Amino acid sequence: MLQFNSKTDRLLARTALAILSVGAVYGAYSLGGPLYWRFYATMVAPFSGNQLDALVLDDDPFAAIEAEKLLQHGSARATNRPAKTRPFDPEDYPLNRERVTALLQDGYIMVTWANHHYLDFAKSWVYNVKKAGVTGYLVGAMDDDMLKAMVDADINTWRMNTGITKADLGWGSGNFHKMGRAKIALIKDFLEFGVDVVITDIDTAWLRNPLPFFSRYPHADILTSSDQLRETVSDESLEKFPDAGAAFNIGIMMFRPKSLAFVEDWIAKLQDVGVWDQNAFNDLSRLGHTLSDPADGNLFKGDNGKLTMGVLPVSIFASGHTFFVQRKYQELGLQPYVAHATFQYSGTSGKRNRFREAMLFHDPPEYYDSPKGFVALKMDIPKHFLTAAKGIEGRLTVDKMHHHFDLVHWQLHRLRTALLVATLTGRVIIMPPIWCELDKYWAPLEDGNVPGARWKKPFICPADHVLDLEGRWHRPMPPDMYGPHIEFREYSFLENPRLPDAVARSRVVLDARGGADAAEAATGAEVVRAEAGASMPELRQLLAQPEAGR
Repeated sequence: MLQFNSKTDRLLARTALAILSVGAVYGAYSLGGPLYWRFYATMVAPFSGNQLDALVLDDDPFAAIEAEKLLQHGSARATNRPAKTRPFDPEDYPLNRERVTALLQDGYIMVTWANHHYLDFAKSWVYNVKKAGVTGYLVGAMDDDMLKAMVDADINTWRMNTGITKADLGWGSGNFHKMGRAKIALIKDFLEFGVDVVITDIDTAWLRNPLPFFSRYPHADILTSSDQLRETVSDESLEKFPDAGAAFNIGIMMFRPKSLAFVEDWIAKLQDVGVWDQNAFNDLSRLGHTLSDPADGNLFKGDNGKLTMGVLPVSIFASGHTFFVQRKYQELGLQPYVAHATFQYSGTSGKRNRFREAMLFHDPPEYYDSPKGFVALKMDIPKHFLTAAKGIEGRLTVDKMHHHFDLVHWQLHRLRTALLVATLTGRVIIMPPIWCELDKYWAPLEDGNVPGARWKKPFICPADHVLDLEGRWHRPMPPDMYGPHIEFREYSFLENPRLPDAVARSRVVLDARGGADAAEAATGAEVVRAEAGASMPELRQLLAQPEAGR
């Protein structure tokens, strides 16, 4: 036992005790929080949920504090939308700075919008951006039916309440142009929040997270996609301007707050209802432009020197031509960021089918497992048709036109036979890939191509190049005049990883030529042999047998 016999000893002891007390208080203040959160993360969280525990680093007890801050930030995001126990109220989903800031990812917000007619496009868009690693997104709901659908699907959304039709907007229609003006006003709204905004049309499919790409150009005020059909760079660099001088396409753009004054001028120009939003953007942004500066990543000055701009590489921020027709990203060995369903010829149905052909559309499970079953056509195109169609530039001469139509008509003739089988059996037809030599365009072709394009022939052309998907393929016709409606699937259907194994394995080969042994050996499928000249009732009976597969 310590004894303090003198006044000096007692004074020193009291001083030491005071110092120890102050130190203990300071230590508790400094370490108490981290130690508490370490205790909470390791002892309590395993029994109450692993969200915090996943954020705490085992070798850093102070990380618990930062983890809690992250969780609080995440909770703000979660509570940014009304609890699902409350009745749906459209007024609960406004667009404001708080909601946008809570969703920012690396300082960006990625935005699209749609009405209820495009619900499946919106769900597919969200599926793709999330798969690509984008969490900072918002989908504007142009009508309250769409808003309710977005809320029910747990999709980040806000109420636009535009008063524009709930039906197909129709390219070039009055509603289409109203939607365009609403879009430009939206850009202004987001820029006034002080955030970087990525604006994309709903008919886009994202394959990679573009935010790191945009961050390579921190001084760019605007980055825009383009209708340019021939690349000026062969890597991920920005295109060279004005070598890439085709129209800027406003379906994919990145804006930073410094561009706000330009956007206000853009809105003012659109007060003239006869002005198209994309033309106005091109006219204003190209005023007094400079040339791309290779030393500055091919950025250039626009809007009389007030803007720093760049043209996104057309091979990987791709239009409907560079992606679905030329497949420029494959030619250059690059990984695309996005496909935009432009340059197509069957309206909304054509856009949807192009994404399906590229396996980029997120359909529900029942799309891949119809109770009707499926029928697919294997076409062995004679080699001389394909050889005659070879080339890059092409020539729009009489002989080349004959080559193209001979090739396509041969395939359509076989497709007609497959349609007969689908009609007899009531099955869904899986389209074959259709090979073409000549391109398709609204205006005259140049050497068989859309002017400015160049790629190898023959090529698998999108179905809308050959078939009217928006018309009779999409809309059922009177059956007493045209027969039963035939459902169809895209040519890549059987290769889609979403196809159930049970459907993929349940195959039967209908052999009408006596040459199916190789196919049977390769796939293990049963073979149903039809005699030459078999009648329709005989074919129907053959294909109605239980072993005739899915």
